[in-house]
Amino acid sequence: MTKKKNSLKRKLVEESIDVDALRFLKYRVSEKYSTERNLFLKRDASKENGLIVTNVPAFLGEDVVLAFINKISPNTEIEDSFVQRSNAADNSLTNGQITVSITFVKPESVNEILCKCQNVGPYTASDFAELDFPTVLKETTSLYCRLFPSEEQIQEMAETYIERYDQDLADARREAKKKYSEPDEDGWITVTRNKKAAKAVKLKKDEIPLIGGLGNPKKRKVDLAFYTFQAKKDKQQKAQELLKKFEDDKKRIAQLKQSRNFKPM
Repeated sequence: MTKKKNSLKRKLVEESIDVDALRFLKYRVSEKYSTERNLFLKRDASKENGLIVTNVPAFLGEDVVLAFINKISPNTEIEDSFVQRSNAADNSLTNGQITVSITFVKPESVNEILCKCQNVGPYTASDFAELDFPTVLKETTSLYCRLFPSEEQIQEMAETYIERYDQDLADARREAKKKYSEPDEDGWITVTRNKKAAKAVKLKKDEIPLIGGLGNPKKRKVDLAFYTFQAKKDKQQKAQELLKKFEDDKKRIAQLKQSRNFKPM
């Protein structure tokens, strides 16, 4: 293994390529924004089959870096990869520039990548049809769309909300009606008339308003035709009371007139 590694390194030196030096890989965010950017690649000094990739924007991510490596050398076998660190103030892996560590199955893969990286590219999103190539612009546009939805989206959300509200209201009415119409475990059905009894029904907040008129019951009209004899008797009694009162008033007026006309002298 050592002889093979030394022969590869000797061959690279003959070609005036220092594999231990810092190398770069060019890429563009998109065809529209054609400014070239660089990823920096360097051999990992702690292991012979390791590669360090720096200056990676956090929005680009590890997947895009691995796609770059596979694009440079399709037959390269990657054993492991992970995001090593970030230069952000809070060391957050979602901000600033991150560093990706890649471990290959064969040490020769490191030399191959370092030899080819500066002679390819710049890569763009069109080179990775199977990959969702992220950009700051795409992330910003996505955030804007979430914060400020279009008129059609607002209309759709409103219709969805109303439909769900109507469904919840119908379910609440059905449940409330069931409580007053179905017998309990003992076979009893609770009959309520007053407002307090109606309020005793406990429902969730999303089930309010309750069934129509349950919380504010209307006055129940009594069919008087069923009590006709009682109504007739009440009318006769009231008429007799009025007639008696009229006769008493008549007598009292007559007495007042008589007392006013009496003149003994």
